Amino acid sequence: MKTLQETLRIKYPVIGGPMAWTSMSDVVAAISNGGGFGVLGVGFSPDTVIETEIHKTQVLTDKPFTVNVILAEGMDDNLQRVTDIVVANKLASIYADVAMGADYDAYRQFAKKWLNKWHEAGLVVLTKVASATEGALLDSLGVDVVIAKGYEGGGHITKEGTFTLVPQVADVAQQAVVVASGGIADGRGYAASRLLGAQGVEMGSRFMLASENTIHDNVKQAIIKAQDSDPKLTGWTTGAPVWQLPNRLYDNLMDIEATHPGKDAGKLIEQASAGSLRIASTEGDVEEHGAVMVGQDASLLTKIEPAAAIIRDVYENGEALLK
Repeated sequence: MKTLQETLRIKYPVIGGPMAWTSMSDVVAAISNGGGFGVLGVGFSPDTVIETEIHKTQVLTDKPFTVNVILAEGMDDNLQRVTDIVVANKLASIYADVAMGADYDAYRQFAKKWLNKWHEAGLVVLTKVASATEGALLDSLGVDVVIAKGYEGGGHITKEGTFTLVPQVADVAQQAVVVASGGIADGRGYAASRLLGAQGVEMGSRFMLASENTIHDNVKQAIIKAQDSDPKLTGWTTGAPVWQLPNRLYDNLMDIEATHPGKDAGKLIEQASAGSLRIASTEGDVEEHGAVMVGQDASLLTKIEPAAAIIRDVYENGEALLK
């Protein structure tokens, strides 16, 4: 079996997780230049945005990086659109978040179709899974990298914790390289992930504090100030709850869920939170209307530093602990 470094052609087994309005060209290029693997979080953006971010990244680095998509039934048009852009711009890989439907067999056929398309196009395929069932399915279909994301990770949550999910995925993966994701912020998380059966790690929240990341400094400072209990779960009634730091928006969303029945609350929350990530990331409003989505490892994130330094710190300290 190839290593993660061999599979992605990188120096360090560290992936920068894609985050909307956060994982843009500057930080993605810095991650790749630092020896890791950067992923643009622009999979639902218009063509011009995706192409512009790819071109800007290619100017800044000649190292491997890619773009994210959602591998969900009913999204064929978006999958084809992004795939065409990836191929046209000569990227070597594609990154897909798995969103398995209730019908296992139907999803298997759907996923098989797209993995075949991507492999026929010569792409290395990375998929992010939330269960061992998903991991086993994607592994059986020939995916190259399976990223197992635990409950602790920023953004949309999963059901299992990283410590239980990663070894289960490692046990069922017969050919894919396994990567751990969720609540990993330092060498201790890296070492633990390796002992659990992963070949490398994915981090999102820590790269929010990369000096090259162009998100508003108010977001970075809010993360630095955060304590371990600060990230809160919101949006249960939408079916896709997320971790975010509390503020006026959070209070409003909690009030909606407390005073409206499930389906009604879900719709109102989607309306109330629309654009909130962009508002925080680009306008710096972290007190009123913006959402700062960071994982449960927030209190471990204490300083702004270059992406290359982050990668070396995690890898070198992790390897030292393993030895």
